[in-house]
Parts: sequence; C-alpha cells; structure tokens
Amino acid sequence: MKRFKPRFPLYQQIIVAVIAGVLYGIFLPGRVHWVAWMGDIFLRLLKMVAIPLVFFLITSSIAGAGKKGNLGVLGLKALLFYCGTTLLAILTGIALVSALRPGAGVDLGNAARLPESVLGAGPRSVSQILIEIVPDNPIGAFARQEMLAIVFMAVLLGAVLSRMRGEKAELLVRFFEAVSELLMKITELVIKTAPLGIFAMIAAQIGQMGGDPHMLAKLTESLGIYLVTVISGLGLHMFVTMSVILLLFRLRPFEHLRKMFLTLITGFSTATSNATIPVSLKLLEEEGVSKETASFVVPLGATVNMNGTSLYECVVVLFLAQAHGIEMDFVQMATIVLTALLSAIGTAGIPMASLVMITIILGAVGLPLDGLGIVLIVDRFLDMLRTVVNVYGDTCCAVCIAKTEGEELTIDRRKREKT
Repeated sequence: MKRFKPRFPLYQQIIVAVIAGVLYGIFLPGRVHWVAWMGDIFLRLLKMVAIPLVFFLITSSIAGAGKKGNLGVLGLKALLFYCGTTLLAILTGIALVSALRPGAGVDLGNAARLPESVLGAGPRSVSQILIEIVPDNPIGAFARQEMLAIVFMAVLLGAVLSRMRGEKAELLVRFFEAVSELLMKITELVIKTAPLGIFAMIAAQIGQMGGDPHMLAKLTESLGIYLVTVISGLGLHMFVTMSVILLLFRLRPFEHLRKMFLTLITGFSTATSNATIPVSLKLLEEEGVSKETASFVVPLGATVNMNGTSLYECVVVLFLAQAHGIEMDFVQMATIVLTALLSAIGTAGIPMASLVMITIILGAVGLPLDGLGIVLIVDRFLDMLRTVVNVYGDTCCAVCIAKTEGEELTIDRRKREKT
C-alpha cells in the first residue's frame, strides 16, 4: 500500500493558508469563532511538544558528544564560537527591534489578559532570575514551564551522563537519543498541521479587527517594518558580524561567502539546516578543512548553532510585546536573551521548528501566544533567510577552528597575500 503524499509541499500549503486566513478575517469577521478552535489546538500542540523536545534534545546532544569523545578542545572551541556568535545575533536583533519598534501602535486587544508580572506588578531582580535557574522541585519546574530551570537540568544531566561509564550509562544515553528522535517525529507531525492552525490564527486575529481599514493598514505597515527589522538584523549579522570574525582569523570573508554559495542556496530552498550538511562537508573539505574537523563542527552546528533563528525569535517576542503595549524591563530582556541562547541548543533543524522555541520564550516572559498568527503571515520567507544565516555560521565556525588547528586553507588571507 502506497503512502499518501500531498500534491503540494508544506510551504505552498502555508502560503494558501495565509491568504485564506486573511480573506476569511476580512470578509467574515463575525464568523471567526467557527475556525478559531483549530488555531487554539495548534498552539496547544506546540506547547505540548516544546518543553520535552528541548529537554531531551539538549540532554542527548551533550551526553552523546561526551560519549564520542567530542567534548575536548575541538568541542570546546566550537561551542564557544557558536554561543558567542549566537549571543551577538540576539543582541543585534534586540537593538534593531528596540530602535525601529515595528509593533508600536498595533492593538492586539488582549493586554488585559496578560499576567500581572508582565504588566509590571511583580518585577524580579537579576539575582532572583539566577536563583530560579536552579529548580528546588524539578517536577514543579516542568509543571510551571520554567524554561531556564529545565534547560539547566538538561545541561547538568547531559554533562553527568557524558562522564559516566558502563552499560547503564550507554543504556541511558540511547534512551535519551531514542526519545529525542521520537519527539522530533511528533514535532514534524505537528508542523504538518500548521496550514490549518495558521489559517485559523490569522483569520481570528484579522477578524478581531472587524475589517477596520485603518487597523488593517496599520497592521500591514507594522508587518513591513517587522520584515525590514528581521532582514536587516540577519543581513548585519551575516555580512558584518561574521565578516569581522573571519577577518580576525585572517581569512577572506567574501571569498568564503562565494565558495559556500551552493550550501547557502540549499539552505534557502529547503529551510532546514540538516539538508545542507552533506553539501557543507564537501565544500569545506575542498577549501582545506580536514574531514575530522568538518565532520564534527558542521553536524554539531546543525544542532546547536541557530544564529539566525535566535535573532528572529527575539525580534518576534519583542514585536509581540510592543503590539501588546508592554515595555520589557532589563530583567525580562535578560530572560529573553538567556532563554533564546540556551534553547538554541534544543532547536530542531527542520522547517518551522523555531515556532516551538518562540512558544518557550513567550512563556518565559509571560506573554500569550494569541498574536503569533500575525507573524506567521510572513514566516515562510523569513524561515528560508534565517536558515541561510544558520548554515553560513556553521561554515564560518569550521574554517575558523580549522585555522586554529593549523590546517592549510585556500581562503587563508596571509597565504594569498604572500602569493
């Protein structure tokens, strides 16, 4: 019996769903309750899979790397590079969204339902945030969806497992890897329902505006500024930040960009980092990166390096906060940065996986998921762009680490200057 395969790929279904949702919300604003339940179910499915997926992915990634002996000097260099560049990407996104304020003036109409802590009634200090990272009740942390505490437990568990030896340790590592794979399959299944969920969320959000031309015009303007914000942030990180880093390692950034063009196109067309791994490995080896370095750094990057995705997630969260009329204080900003940085390790390298992470970051600062349908209108195009930035970061890490390992690279700036 042949498996059923949809005639149209997922991204085409999502485009149709976006258009249908906008039209439904404009022409049938009084009937959005007929379809809104589908959006609620889709959001609940995302929340259902988000925390266990991140927990098991982080634990299995760290434990698996340790068991394979990859947490040595090479692994430390790669992790520091990925964490550093991801932090720079996050700060770039926060700076741009704070300056351009794309969500200002958009009234999502549900600020009254926000938790008091978000509205400013119960601010927390930095010391409180640091204390709460260590959970006094692990089960309670899962029940309350305290993401930083959950990530802390995953990192601790993975690190301890990586140092354990014996049959029981191997069994535990295989268990976490198996559950991670299972949750990835569930996530892929949930994402396949995205067209219905996106249609319903967009219809409900547009319908709340009652077809008001002024509100629709303001929403269109805000989405335009939002697009400019995300694209500018991705461009700055890819062409400026990463170029400066390559120059610091005395490598030629534009030469590297040119030679990695094929893998960047692959990432753009597939919107998944995983699909680019074979192409990246081939191109990097042609540029002089050893097979040992490339085969470790690139697959690791597809798992933990999410420069473009982390930047995008922070912009989305702050955009929605502005649309709710909420000003994030320093502690909430720090929470967003930490959550985005740590959860990047648990972001699956599949299309639209960032949706899962966005629900986590929104939950970390207490914002509702209702307005998520608005940003999904333009998500597919941005998904392709942020995948390009993620993949480019993987290749930059590979050549920089290869340079520190003394490997001869064809893009070595000093060698070119001598010849």
